[in-house]
Amino acid sequence: MKSYAPPKLRQIVTEAVFRRGRVFLLTVFVVMAAVLLVTVLMHRKYKAEAKLMVQPVRSQAPLGTNPNQQVMTSSDVSTTEINNEVDLLQSPGVARRALGETASGTDTVSQEKAVTQLQKSIDVEPVHQSSNIDVALTADSPAEATSQLQKVLDAYFQERQNSSRSGGAALFFDQQAVDKAKQVDADQQALTDFEVKHQIADLDDEKKQQVTRVGLLQDNLSAAEAQLASANSRVIAQRRELAATPQRTRTAERTITNQYTQEHLNTELVDLVNHRTELLKRYPPTSREVVEANEKISTIQKAIASAGTTPAGETATDVNPTYQQLSSALALSISEASGIAAQRDQLQVQLKDARQRMADLEESTGPYDALQRKLVQSQDDYKLYSQRSGEARVSEALDNAKMFDVSLVQPPVASPDPVRPKPVLYLSSGFAFAVLLGMLLALYSDTSAEQVYTPAQLDVLTGERTIATFADEDDADDHEERNRLEYRRVLVTIRQALGAEEHGGGSSAAPSVANGGDGATVVRSGHDEAVASAHGKPAGYCVAFTSALAGEGVTYLLTRLATEAARQASSRVAVLDMGMLLRRFESQESVSFGMKFNQSAQFWTLAFNGDATLHPHGMRQGGTQGQFSARLRPLLIAARREFDFIFLDCPSVQASTLASELDICVDGYVAVVSAAQPRKQNLEQLTAVLREAHAPLLGYVLNRRRYPVPGWLHRAIW
Repeated sequence: MKSYAPPKLRQIVTEAVFRRGRVFLLTVFVVMAAVLLVTVLMHRKYKAEAKLMVQPVRSQAPLGTNPNQQVMTSSDVSTTEINNEVDLLQSPGVARRALGETASGTDTVSQEKAVTQLQKSIDVEPVHQSSNIDVALTADSPAEATSQLQKVLDAYFQERQNSSRSGGAALFFDQQAVDKAKQVDADQQALTDFEVKHQIADLDDEKKQQVTRVGLLQDNLSAAEAQLASANSRVIAQRRELAATPQRTRTAERTITNQYTQEHLNTELVDLVNHRTELLKRYPPTSREVVEANEKISTIQKAIASAGTTPAGETATDVNPTYQQLSSALALSISEASGIAAQRDQLQVQLKDARQRMADLEESTGPYDALQRKLVQSQDDYKLYSQRSGEARVSEALDNAKMFDVSLVQPPVASPDPVRPKPVLYLSSGFAFAVLLGMLLALYSDTSAEQVYTPAQLDVLTGERTIATFADEDDADDHEERNRLEYRRVLVTIRQALGAEEHGGGSSAAPSVANGGDGATVVRSGHDEAVASAHGKPAGYCVAFTSALAGEGVTYLLTRLATEAARQASSRVAVLDMGMLLRRFESQESVSFGMKFNQSAQFWTLAFNGDATLHPHGMRQGGTQGQFSARLRPLLIAARREFDFIFLDCPSVQASTLASELDICVDGYVAVVSAAQPRKQNLEQLTAVLREAHAPLLGYVLNRRRYPVPGWLHRAIW
């Protein structure tokens, strides 16, 4: 999380202008000097002005063959008409005529240059919401401007007269009218010949009559077919009834009884019964004679019964009258159906003829309509060309009288005051341009140097937060109070960062180097070992301060920071010069030091040669510089039990690698960056070195921050 919000554009530009004041002022001076020189040396120009008015003083129609064209009689002037006059005034033809040159032919280089120069000196502007046109011309003197503008106006009216109408328009329309009259006669003759050939008096009436006839015949044919169907249906029905009706019918019927037959059969039955009785006396019932007798008796009994139920009858017949009526009606229906069928056939023939005539008329419609349209078009063209001939003659007469829609309402008048140069306008515009250019150059020079001036720039460049910003003592009047607050901010940041690690690390004893669960090497903080060796008692923190380049004020900053830390809650603070301690190690091959109290600064520093007021701690072993940090670590662990803060003043990264080698001895790093001193590549090197260390990077401190913007302006824009 970053401590500073990104600055606004106005803040960046304002600070760049004040920081690069020489570039800004030099740019403004050079631009203003150039503008002043151009204003003094510029040749004076005078302007002559005239005014034209566009008004519809004459009615006219375009010379065309469109019959829908109407004569223009409106009192309003369109924008298109005004723009046409403006274009004509600015045309090369008017300029050539004003210079006395011919309108045709190839111009020489000098003539073309003169025409171009005259066109540039003419200013034509239509007046808004009016029909007026302002014409102005600039020249070296008022008299020359007036004379030249008058020549331009005269050339314009001459060009206007030549371009208004064509001189041979009337003769053209007369010849076209004669040709169209001949065309009318030819088209009329062709139409008449077509009507005689196809026997057409009036095609539309003929088509209407045929349509009516076809419709009537279709109605009659439909009625005949309906009547024929009815007659055929009656014939079929009558034939069916006639087939079911008999030709003769009964006239008398008489019934006669069978008494004689019954009496004869009864007598015979009695004889058979008696005969059977005699047989039964002699033969058994099953004998053949008895059985035959029984069968004869049974047969006679059935005959007697049939004669009693079926008496004899006598019937008389005559011719059937219904049959005679049906025969007569059938003959009448057949003859009626035959007549209706003949009528239907005749109607079909007539309908076919009517449809054929109608098809012939439809086929003749296209050529007939084409001939008729051609005749009508020829007649319209003849009338139109005759009308346009008269209009062209009137228009030519008006053109010869120079009666145009444009009139000169104000003759050319020149002002005695020059229109160029304009010192106030040139200087004000030049000053605005100079200020803008100066701001851009100042901003470019400020950003292209790749140096850090503000904490926001440092945040963006390093990707880390800037924990404090210290003002340059030579720049700010209230730097002591402002820097004191920043020192407290650094101490609060260190306490918060390292206090969080303390809660996470615990207080159990641990070696300086241990193996993690996954086989990786874990470097324990010296603070943890100090707490463990003191059996849980509080221990101080060791923080290393370094910079990218030498001379960035690390020692001065640590001195003030230690003093401020000692004032807060009576903290015991020690500041160790690691460069001095390293040189002593290289000369004596041992690490041993004592501590002495700086009464004025209220913190402890290194002491040698018996100046120590605190018991010295040391080790006597041979070794090289690479073993310095390993030998220093136990001493710093012991010193943590006696001090609340131990600040290590390390050399710059550019001068030595000592700062990165002390990562096993310290709890964290603080990088000091001096404003406007290191460049981008130096800060990238510092960031890379500190990120590779095992100890965390607590943050960056921006030192010697200068505020080029005045205080009142700084408060207004920040």
